[in-house]
Parts: sequence; structure tokens; C-alpha cells
Amino acid sequence: MAKILSVAGNDEWKSKLDQITLAGKHKVTWAADESDLYDQLQKAETAIVLLPLSNSYNVYSLCAKVTQVFPQTAALLVFRLEEELDMKKALRAGASDIIFLSSALSKIKEDIDIAMEDSANKEANRPNAPVKNGKVITIASTKGGVGKTTVAVNLAVAYGKKLAKVAIVDLDLQFGDVAMLCDVKPRKTIYDWVKENREAAQMEGFLTAFKDGISILAAPQRPEFAEVIKGNDVRKAIHLLKKQYDLIIIDASSHMDENVIVALENSDEILLMTHLDLPSLKNSKILMDTLTALKVDGRTKVVVNRQTKVKGLNTDMVEKVIGEKVFTSLPAMEKVMVTSVNEGNPLGYSNPRSQVAKQIFQMAEMLSNPINHGTKVKNRKKAKRMAHAGGHT
Repeated sequence: MAKILSVAGNDEWKSKLDQITLAGKHKVTWAADESDLYDQLQKAETAIVLLPLSNSYNVYSLCAKVTQVFPQTAALLVFRLEEELDMKKALRAGASDIIFLSSALSKIKEDIDIAMEDSANKEANRPNAPVKNGKVITIASTKGGVGKTTVAVNLAVAYGKKLAKVAIVDLDLQFGDVAMLCDVKPRKTIYDWVKENREAAQMEGFLTAFKDGISILAAPQRPEFAEVIKGNDVRKAIHLLKKQYDLIIIDASSHMDENVIVALENSDEILLMTHLDLPSLKNSKILMDTLTALKVDGRTKVVVNRQTKVKGLNTDMVEKVIGEKVFTSLPAMEKVMVTSVNEGNPLGYSNPRSQVAKQIFQMAEMLSNPINHGTKVKNRKKAKRMAHAGGHT
């Protein structure tokens, strides 16, 4: 039977739904907010989502994301009056039905019953769901402080806004900051998965939901727990996540240990992060040599972060030292970056029109359409649409 979910915040809707469920057989699980709703949906095989009009989210945008990221889910939109409904937007968002609070309780109950019946029929006739084969992108550097985690998180946001189901793996196992940059508090981490349920075929219970279908496999809560995680664990985690997510973004440690090597070997794309300073370039050259030895240099793209004018150092120098073309450069915007990190709100949400956010959205576009890269991205209109897609519409 499908699970019924709704978002809290509308007292009139909650009161009506409570009356219906008390008198009937259905039980409703209330999500505190949009992020909690994603968390609940990831745990449910099939679900009915009842989305009331709200000031905290755009009901049409949320409906579209839910129905596209979780295609097995039926979404019903809830309005107080018919005048509040924009039918064209509802249809485009993939809504299964509309509920009006002005309707009688019996009519609202009937609408929910029909949705449950339709869901049961679809489930009975549904063929085995195709297994995903997610793409793996690893963000790598041998020097801390070059912006790996910031790029990893904001790249995930860029893909999440494209309605992809994204997992971020924090492979800085001792001092990972992915959860902090997203302002989430993981109940479970990769350490808990290895200790409790490594042999299971699914990992969902060990990931923390963020926004837009983005989930985080967080680093252990204590540095000493990192010793428990081995290369085979990382390999299996990547294998399982590829079956469940469209994209896996790995924020690798700056230490080239067994776990990082396994991640690199199992990546479709590797972003080598560097700075315009000699220590960074020296370390990047060493890392590039290592990637060549691992025979993954063909998957590697060089990203220059916080690019500024430095006497004697430019893109040509980077390419000469590392021996690889620069894929893209991200501008230096310390103020917006520091604010984003301190607030735990990625730039893709907090400041999507900033130059660095736009560049990351464009980088996501180039990575997902590599055939367009190499000609200076002639068609930039699509990338610009992504860059301006921040926030709710």
C-alpha cells in the first residue's frame, strides 16, 4: 500500500485531513518541510503526496520535482478555493488531482481513495524498475583549502535543480565538512553503514536528505572512526549508489590513501582542483602524475578556483605545469563564499546570480554535455538558464 505524505504548516488542511484519517483506514505521515519530505520519499517504495498551498515553497515547483525525481509518486495539490488554482501550472507539474478545502469531507476522502486505488493498480502492473547506472564525479586535490567541498556541494545543487537524483559522498573521512556546508545533522554516516549494514543491498537509511533530491553520505562523526572504512567499503558504496542515484559526487580527501584511489578508479569524471599559486600547482602536477599512473588521466579535468590576477601566473602557466588543458576557472568571490559557508546555505540557493554560482552551473552543463565543450561552449543560452534557475519560481 502506498504511503500518504503531506507537508505541515497549513492548520486548516491538517485539521480536515485528521478528521478523514481518524474516520478511515488511512494514516498520514507529516513532513516538517520540503527537505523532510524528500527524506520520507526516499524511504517509501510508493507514495501519495498531498501538497497544500504554502508560503514556504512554490507548490507547483515542488510538485514537479517530486513527480520527476520520484516517478512512482502521485502528487495531489491542495487549495482552499478554486480561484487559487492555476490549472496549466498544475498540469505541467504532473499533479494527479486537485483537492479543495472548501469541498465536503466526503469528497476529499473520495479523492484520496481514488489516488490510493490508482497507485495500487499501477504498482500491480508495474514492471521491475530499471536499475540506474549513475555517473560518478570525484573532486580531487592534494592540497586542502582549494575549495573542493564548496564545489562538490554547489555542483550537486546545480544537478539537483535539473531534477537529477544526486548523492554526495564525503570521503574526507576524518574532517569532512559536506554536512556542515549544507547545515544538516546526519543521524547516520558511512561509518554506521560499514558497522551496521554493509552487506545490505540498499544504503538509503544511511544517507541524509538535503534538498532537491540531494542526499549526503556523511563522513564519520569522529576522526578515529575513519580507520574502519577500507577501500572495499568505498568500492561497494559507489556500486550501490550508482544503482540508486543519477549522479554521485565524491568530495575526496587531500590525502592519497586507498579510499581515494578506489574512488578515482571508479569515477567517470575527475575534477582536479587547483589555485594560482606555486604550492598548489606543484601538488597538482604530482596528483596529475599519479592519475596518469592509475590510467585515469583521460577522465581528468583541471579546474582553477578563485582565479585572480597574479603576476607571472595565468591559465597558460597552469596548463604548462600540469600538462593538461584548464577545463574551467571559477572567480574569486571571498565575501559571498564565506557568507554561504557560515550560513550552511550553498551559493546555488543563497546567491544563484553570483558569478561563481553561474560558473558552477555552467560547469555542470559542460560535464553533462561534454560534446559541447572544446568549442568554448558555443551554445551558452542553456547554461545561462541553469544559472538563473536559483530559488523557487
